[in-house]
Amino acid sequence: MSEVVRIAIADDSEVVRNLIEEIARFEPDYELVASFDNGRDIAAWVREGGRADVFVIDMRLPGLSGTATISALRRRLAEARILAFSASAQEESVKAALAAGADGYLLKESTLSELLNAIRADDNHGGSDGLAGVAPLAKPAETDARGSGLSVLVIDDHDLVRDATTALLESKRFRVYSCASADEAREWLAGGNLCDAALVDVRLGGESGAEMVSEFRAITPTTAVLLHSGATDTDGARLVRETGADGFLAKGDYTIDEMVSGLTAAIDRRRESQGL
Repeated sequence: MSEVVRIAIADDSEVVRNLIEEIARFEPDYELVASFDNGRDIAAWVREGGRADVFVIDMRLPGLSGTATISALRRRLAEARILAFSASAQEESVKAALAAGADGYLLKESTLSELLNAIRADDNHGGSDGLAGVAPLAKPAETDARGSGLSVLVIDDHDLVRDATTALLESKRFRVYSCASADEAREWLAGGNLCDAALVDVRLGGESGAEMVSEFRAITPTTAVLLHSGATDTDGARLVRETGADGFLAKGDYTIDEMVSGLTAAIDRRRESQGL
């Protein structure tokens, strides 16, 4: 495998594709060379000469299934590393992926560290529990320090989204805290912790993240609260109006630079509204 790991992905989730693209932009050891939302297109890309070191293939692809896509890629690329990526841990799904030629099977519940280390296929950085540590993103340029002095609380029950968002914001020098549930966030706030902004997943298990806007207002009115969801922009605008949130970010529909701009602008507006 080359020093820089070239990645190609096929996943019908724009959120997943966007996360991997943004991580690759800020981590010099990884390069995203192709991204598709279906199996037929990535198979056609390979037939036409497209090449990557690692292929990340969603098992539930529209059109050509994940298993069929893996099989098609394996027939043409004997040396490439192919990872099946799935929300299902069913034994039949794992066996089907490996039988089709996958080198590994990774759950979408995986953490960022598990994803990156599966792509790198590097077991040398694992801890005593066998899990690899989070691979650090590249340090940002000295002139790009928009997050310096600002703190953000990321609240999301999806491990990969939470870890990736945290790492990307830290690459812009934000001080980042994270919680995996509404209750965990409430405990964090009850401990006297404060933050300049909170990025709150709209769907937090059995709770609505949107309902946390009023809780933040009561405890820390100077905190800018932005809702984070895979919902459409129309729904996002409605949620902002109904909850009084300071903004909305649609997962998979922004770059890290747009996320930073949205956060800093919301922080400035919230501070101004509080006379700060």
